[in-house]
Parts: sequence; structure tokens; C-alpha cells
Amino acid sequence: MNPEKLGRFLIVSIVLLLFSCVSTMRVTMNTFRPADIMLPKDIRTIVLVDRTDFKNQAVNIIEGVLTGELPMEDRAAVQEGLAGMRNLLQTNDRFHVIVDPNRYKGNSLTSVFPAPLSWSTIGSICGAHDAQAVVAIELFDSDFIVTDEKKRVKKKIRKGEATVEREVDEYFARGVMNMKLGIRLYDNIRREVVDDELFSRTQTWKSRADSRDDAIEKLIRKGDATRVLCGRICENYIRKIAPLPIRITRKFYRKSKKAPAIEQGTRYADVNKWDEAIATWKKGLDGTPEKEAGYLAYNIAIGYEVTGDYDRALKWAQDAYTEYGNNLAQSYVSMLRSRKESERRLDEQMDGGE
Repeated sequence: MNPEKLGRFLIVSIVLLLFSCVSTMRVTMNTFRPADIMLPKDIRTIVLVDRTDFKNQAVNIIEGVLTGELPMEDRAAVQEGLAGMRNLLQTNDRFHVIVDPNRYKGNSLTSVFPAPLSWSTIGSICGAHDAQAVVAIELFDSDFIVTDEKKRVKKKIRKGEATVEREVDEYFARGVMNMKLGIRLYDNIRREVVDDELFSRTQTWKSRADSRDDAIEKLIRKGDATRVLCGRICENYIRKIAPLPIRITRKFYRKSKKAPAIEQGTRYADVNKWDEAIATWKKGLDGTPEKEAGYLAYNIAIGYEVTGDYDRALKWAQDAYTEYGNNLAQSYVSMLRSRKESERRLDEQMDGGE
């Protein structure tokens, strides 16, 4: 098997489970999720850009007064979002990533994308960093609303050596962050806007205390909430354009009284000797009752998936269902077909596509 492909998933952990009265285990594999957008192979270096410097600073200052924003608060959130993008993009070897230190005129007030950056500007940015593409945050708007309320709640209170239940006042605070963030992807080689997406997200934080002031004091600060939500949106966007690591989990049979080979093979799987586990499970098929043979065939399919042989994994999963009536294998067949397609797309994307 290709060593690069092998490295995607051979970090494996196994956990014991009980499933439908049959002793099972769980194997977890590291792999990559393919990107939604296939970027051409000649795009190797991407520049991340902050384009949220609003054109009219006077309007921007008024907005800050009205919404209670601290100076530079939004800019700090955008910069943290760009840093999160960079960190995610660097989890694979496909792209070299640079954050441009400049801030460009764009939109940090309304929900409308500004006109695209000129190709002369994109060319200058790419030329300065020897890059082929630009990902720009071009629209950013947020507000943070804090509400509070008082409720009567029952609490157990220590009184001397006894514990009594009393109704007391408790104060609750809620902070709601609403955010709109727009991102564009520019391909400087073909001079086209590959993608633009406007995100609209809301997140709520809660706190409680014995007084109103304490409840509000314990609530997340607006600046922190802005950075958290902006970072999550930016990370979601990177998952759209780049293959990123994920963990997938599969269940397999650990032992059965009527098929000792299941447990024998599992001991090899415990120490990551999957080839030996597969061989042991195959030997155990002879003379095994149909139900237990279905367990063995299913385990063999799991073993082949772990070792990266998806065609054999699919064949054994199909046999486990059609030949031995293992119902769990029916859904596993669908998983494997999806995994094969994902791996095909990953091979193209890790190599840069066509």
C-alpha cells in the first residue's frame, strides 16, 4: 500500500463495547475528509487577507458607540479567524499558507459583499508572497445582546447538622452573539473568483449566580465571544476548500462462544497486527455456524478497511450480508462505498486535482 495513504489512518485505537448482547470492540481510524471544492494543482500557496477595514471610519466609530464595541475588537476577531484558517490549512502538505499583515478596505458594517478586489490588487498580494490564490474575509458584522432574569429555585442548604430544601432567588444571564461573515476565494492564475460565501451564525452563552451582577460578571465577554464564533466560522470555511483530518469509528465482533477464532483474531487486532487478525478470522470460517461465520466475515471486512484495502473490505462486507445474513454488514457496505469515493477524491485533492 502507498505509504502516504497508509499514514492517513494507521493511528488506531480500540475500545471494548457491548452491542446487542454480543461482545464487540470499536476501532478508530485517522483519515482525511475531502474538500467540497477541488482547487487546481497549480495552486500551492494561499494568502489569507483581512479586508474588513470599513471605507468610512466615521460610520465605523458611530457603530462602535451604538453597539458597545471596544476599539479594534472586530479586527482582533478577524485576525484570530485568519490564524485559525492558517493552522487548519497547515495540517496537510498540499498548501503553503501566509497571512498578509495588511488590512484592506472592505465591509465591516452591512450584510452586503463589497465589490471584488481588483485583479491588480490580487496580483500584487500574490506577487509579494509568491502565491497563486487569496482567501479574504471581506464582510464582518456582529452584535452581542445580554439579558438577565431572576427565578425562584429550590436549593439544598446546610443548617447545622441538617440539610434543608429552601426556595431562593437565583439570577440567570444570557449572552447572544449574532455574526455575519463573508469570505471570498480568488484564483490569481485564472483570474476568477472561485467561491464566495456569506455565513450567518448565532451562539448563546449562559451563566447563573446568586446576584444579577455576579451572573453578568460570570458571562463570557463580548470580545471573547466574537473571537470564538469568528474562529469557528473560519474553520468551517477551510473545511470547504481543503482536505482536513477526521476520525472515523467502526465496530467489530470481539468474541463468540461458538467461534473461538473471533477472539483469537481480536488479540492480534489489539496489538495492531491486522494482517494476522484477518488470517485468523479466515481460518475460523471452516465449520462455523452461519451466524458466527457472518461475524467473522464482517470482522475480515473491518480488517481490510483498517489496512487500506477497500475493494476487499467491500467484498467481505457484501458476503457477510448476502452469504451469512449479517444485518450490520448491510449498512457497512454503504459506509465502505462512501469511504472508497472519499479516498478517490482525496487522492486527487492531495495531488492538486487535474
